Amino acid sequence: MNHNLFPYNFEKINSKYYLVTSLAGDFFFCNEQNLQKLLNKNIDENFSNFLISKNFLFGSEGDFYWNNFKYKILKRKILPKTIGYYMIVPTLRCNLNCSYCQVSRVDENTKGYDWDDEILKNFFNFVKKNSLSSIKVEFQGGEPTLRIDIIEKIINWCEQEKIDAEFAICTNLINFNKDIEKVVANEKVHISTSIDGSHDIQNKQRADDKERTSQFFKNFDYISNKYGIEKISALPTFYNFDQIKPTIDFYYSLGLRTIYLRPVNFQGFARKKHPESKTQINTWNEYYFEALNYIFENNYKNKNSFIMEFAFATNLRRVFQKGSNGHLDIRNPNFAGRDNYIIDFDGKLYPSDEARMISRIGLVDLSMGDIVNGPEKEKINNYNWNQISDVNPDCIHCSFQPYCGIDSVDDISRYNRIDLPKHKTSFCNNHISKFRDIFSRIVSNDPVNIFNLTGHLTNIFTLNPPFSKIIYD
Repeated sequence: MNHNLFPYNFEKINSKYYLVTSLAGDFFFCNEQNLQKLLNKNIDENFSNFLISKNFLFGSEGDFYWNNFKYKILKRKILPKTIGYYMIVPTLRCNLNCSYCQVSRVDENTKGYDWDDEILKNFFNFVKKNSLSSIKVEFQGGEPTLRIDIIEKIINWCEQEKIDAEFAICTNLINFNKDIEKVVANEKVHISTSIDGSHDIQNKQRADDKERTSQFFKNFDYISNKYGIEKISALPTFYNFDQIKPTIDFYYSLGLRTIYLRPVNFQGFARKKHPESKTQINTWNEYYFEALNYIFENNYKNKNSFIMEFAFATNLRRVFQKGSNGHLDIRNPNFAGRDNYIIDFDGKLYPSDEARMISRIGLVDLSMGDIVNGPEKEKINNYNWNQISDVNPDCIHCSFQPYCGIDSVDDISRYNRIDLPKHKTSFCNNHISKFRDIFSRIVSNDPVNIFNLTGHLTNIFTLNPPFSKIIYD
């Protein structure tokens, strides 16, 4: 077989090994001596056989290896052709006043920020026109349970239209009455809420009212005890990074199986109240990796009580699962108007929740039509030209490019521009650090890492990794 190499990138991953990745996302590790052989195309039979097994070599255009390479690239990039995910905002009103709110919500009693019957009717028509028989609907806000009637009407409509739908209600769980429970009892409805830590931390960062905080935990316990802990997912927001480990311990104590470690997002009201969130990514990552090690050690020691960290699991699946393109932050291309929309309280369409946020504060209007007149194709095309990393001069030489994504909205939010060199952006520094950490753990041969890599990838924590030989010595 001729030694025709597919395009690849490489970088030193630790003191002994280099990581080599292809454009299709295949990878392996080798020492410097074997890297030089690869660079000089001085490939003997053993090395050739290994490279063939890792899909780095092909004989000629159109052969099995060539087509397999193209197929893997396609799997990584293909997006659905119909809308399957709707994030809707039935009201922008909220009954809390969190300092890190990134939505720019309005007071609970403010009028003019709710869906009306006309928007609801147009939403039904929009779904019929743009979706097939299976969708997911996420209710955001504001506090969406303030309009539980709209949520109930949408669920009932999907059932009547025989649409296979799943629903997620993102709620602060301050109020939980019979009308809300009637909706929550539906097996297709899940709850997403915010738990920033213990009662004291939760009270300080969210409710600022001990009685309401107590009611939140009563509602949480009631739902988890009656419907099972799997009914609820929770995530914290950190601006005091010293609280991360105590919060992880608290999540273990609640029986939660996932946690999404994230700092304050530089959006909405948080831009003014937490300005440090604009440039703190390097500091945050130091705390994040320390916290991730803490989770890994606890998982390995306990052996029967595990927590998965959402960002790590999502990034890890991007490495190993070729078709894992669902998470908007790290997919490429990340085209708007293809498979999801955010529909605001006024019926306007947005490509992401973050786009809605920076539009709301008047930074730039990233609305892309509305549910009455439909998407604005020209505006969507103008937005999408920068939503692919394959032609970005900073990305094309990056070893992590096959797994990473692109996020123009984050760049606009932080820098008021989309053409800042990627290596200077928070998004790039964040994800390069996280992917470098993943590959360092993969090659470490450390049982703690292997145990948690396997668990985060397969949901089964074991010392038997789901990947074959990855090092060429």
